[in-house]
Amino acid sequence: MNSLIIIQGATASGKSSLALSLAKELNAPIISADSRQFYKELTIGTAKPSNEELRAVKHYFINTHSIHESSLTSAGFMKSARKEIDSLMSHGIEQIIISGGSGMFIDALIDGLHPSPSDAKVRGKLDDIWKRHGIDPLLKELKILDIETYERIDIKNPMRILRSLEIIRVSGKTMKEIRKIPKEGFRHPYKRFSIAWKRQDLYTRINLRVEEMLEHGLLEEVRQLPLKNNLLIQNTVGYKEWIPYFDNNASYEDTIGLIQKNSRNYAKRQETWLRGYKDLICLNPYDRLSLKEQVLTHLQDGAE
Repeated sequence: MNSLIIIQGATASGKSSLALSLAKELNAPIISADSRQFYKELTIGTAKPSNEELRAVKHYFINTHSIHESSLTSAGFMKSARKEIDSLMSHGIEQIIISGGSGMFIDALIDGLHPSPSDAKVRGKLDDIWKRHGIDPLLKELKILDIETYERIDIKNPMRILRSLEIIRVSGKTMKEIRKIPKEGFRHPYKRFSIAWKRQDLYTRINLRVEEMLEHGLLEEVRQLPLKNNLLIQNTVGYKEWIPYFDNNASYEDTIGLIQKNSRNYAKRQETWLRGYKDLICLNPYDRLSLKEQVLTHLQDGAE
């Protein structure tokens, strides 16, 4: 039976490693649902699979975009990933692995979204306003066009504000009106898994991974990026924390500590998101069976 195997979970929980081992076992491709691994300039700080791993298993949606272009939205990912899945299955691929920690993107893929238009020119103009004048004029416009969204939106999330304004400008509708439009359904069956680490063990893994990123050249990677002039980077853990460091307003040690802290906080938010799924199968990393064996057992049970 054609099916999707979804591997979700907190950052540093071992999603990519599990997905890779499953892909080799099942001869299945991997679709990345990590909203930062799309970008070819962001490699070390996003814990992207190595070149060797990318050669060993076919991956989709890694290194497909640039930070210098309009960012890939959840709607754009949904449309592109669904098209890719349909194409793969039409060519005889029976199982596909979806791996990533971006719950919003996976939800868009599986559950669909209320149709929300996009326009590169409109988004470009909004991005230009943000870069030149900051977020205040955009908030003023949002307040005029959609007071309800203005009152509820996270003002510390410029990307959410920009996307909302893009939709409102292009559609001529408020976000409440957009949400009344039926979602676009998805027909492929799936099983959803996550790796259930004890909180302190996960935090230890996160701290160690940040140290490994530094050993692999994270600082050198960051030096090559336009930290102050790119909205995506300014909203990405592992990169945004370096801005005070390069402005001589933070020490190296404090910067590393902040990356680790922000990564732990991000993991907490991911775990909160996971608790909203009723179909989630939690894998036990302390079990005598490997994570791969646990997944395969569940897949076999479901096939009987």
